[in-house]
Amino acid sequence: MGFLLSARAASQAPAVFPLDAKPYGLTYSDWGAKQWQWLISIPSSKSPMSDNVGTRCAVGQQGPVWFLLGTNGGKAERSCTIPSGKALFLNILTGECSTKEYPNIKNGPDLLKCAVDANKGGIVSASVDGVNIPNIQAFRVQSQSINVVYPQAKESVFPVAEGGPAISYADGWYVMLKPLSPGSHTVHFSGSTPPSEVDPTGYANDVTYHLTVK
Repeated sequence: MGFLLSARAASQAPAVFPLDAKPYGLTYSDWGAKQWQWLISIPSSKSPMSDNVGTRCAVGQQGPVWFLLGTNGGKAERSCTIPSGKALFLNILTGECSTKEYPNIKNGPDLLKCAVDANKGGIVSASVDGVNIPNIQAFRVQSQSINVVYPQAKESVFPVAEGGPAISYADGWYVMLKPLSPGSHTVHFSGSTPPSEVDPTGYANDVTYHLTVK
């Protein structure tokens, strides 16, 4: 009976692109970079990250992959309609540092260290329709030397003194789900870090997506 249950659970495991795959011709690191370029470019008043209910899910989304974000801290429960055939790129827990956010950091290795340090002690989890994605802790990726463009400072989703182009580095846990079948699905993910020098209060992120694929 135990074997049958294990086999059944394995067959029901969410369909995920392996970490060493190149979904749609790009690596996980490449998709992580694309996600940051997309997220940073969107003014906070229109950003899916600052929307806790899901009305902005489609903002700026294009191509074969849609990005599903966490929050700037705290919980969100979002309801979204996703076109059929789209893969889903989950930003579960990530650290990101750019020359606009940290103007005193002048070189790439130090920016990357800033991003990595933000994730020290990170704990992550993710599930699809109530089934956990296995080995989620292994899906840690570094996206190096990302060219990003910030909107005006007052409209940036992250605190910056001024808008404009910048170099960004990121580190974190991402998972790309293969396209879900038409119908209703629930995607849940969470991530947290303990207090650190980078973030004295620590960080916690918990998001549930109620998706309609059609």
